[in-house]
Amino acid sequence: MKSKPKGTRKRSPRGKGKRKISAASIRLKELWQTPEFRERMKLRDEARIAAAKANPENFWRRGVPDGMRKPKADALWAKANELADRFIQIMKDQGELPDEIIEVVSVGEDGQTETLTVAVPTTDTGKAERALREAFVLAVGPSSQQVKIAAIKTVLDFTKSKPESKSKLTVNPLSFLDELSDD
Repeated sequence: MKSKPKGTRKRSPRGKGKRKISAASIRLKELWQTPEFRERMKLRDEARIAAAKANPENFWRRGVPDGMRKPKADALWAKANELADRFIQIMKDQGELPDEIIEVVSVGEDGQTETLTVAVPTTDTGKAERALREAFVLAVGPSSQQVKIAAIKTVLDFTKSKPESKSKLTVNPLSFLDELSDD
């Protein structure tokens, strides 16, 4: 088995073209020489840029790991967010995190009031909860191994106390045996 050279990353397999047609290449070179084709391609590029500005989430791969398609990654992120919400709720039920909920009243254009319940971090504990939730999402979501390890470390540092260091045994074995024989 070959080892990967350092610095390479897993990528999605790319499909190979069915065949190369040199006539198509020649035809495209001819088309690019005409001003009508260049204008059409310019309009196409401008339309793509406008579409990317109008709906940018369709044009980036943020949150999509290499080797994965966007719909699958979105489903895994949704599951990770669901698990994080359950994790935070369990911690609140056990009393490890305070429950900070603020009710916001908004008035619509038609004059009707609407009350929204929003969790807004107002204290350091609330901010720590949000950070803990995001760390948990990264720990269980589709991210790289390095990100998962760092996130798990953050979650464990916040939720679990560090074990006490081992104390050194300072008892002399001979005196210990003497005490046992006396009993």
